[in-house]
Amino acid sequence: MGSSSSKSKPVAPVPISTTVTVHTTVQTSTAALPDSEGESLFDNPDISYFALAFISGILSTLLVVAVVCLIRKRYKRSQENLQEQIPSKTQREESAENIQNEVFYASVVIKPQPKAAPV
Repeated sequence: MGSSSSKSKPVAPVPISTTVTVHTTVQTSTAALPDSEGESLFDNPDISYFALAFISGILSTLLVVAVVCLIRKRYKRSQENLQEQIPSKTQREESAENIQNEVFYASVVIKPQPKAAPV
């Protein structure tokens, strides 16, 4: 149907050139590796962090207890100083207050009346 000029010519793939460069570095150490016999329990960083957290918890608890004790001691001293500054009352005033503040209890006994004899 068509002439030879209208037919497509096959295209051959052109090879793609790629270049990959790999650099490697190897470091060697002359220090000997530690033996399992010489390892310490605290060489593991996780155990060290737990030990540090435990010790800091104990120390912070002691600090809080010390602060609370000092505050209570200061409060008691201030209360004692206030009581010393207030003049004490005489014995008559104190005894009069005690009598006014007393509560008296009365006891009542109810005796049943004897039943009357029928007539």
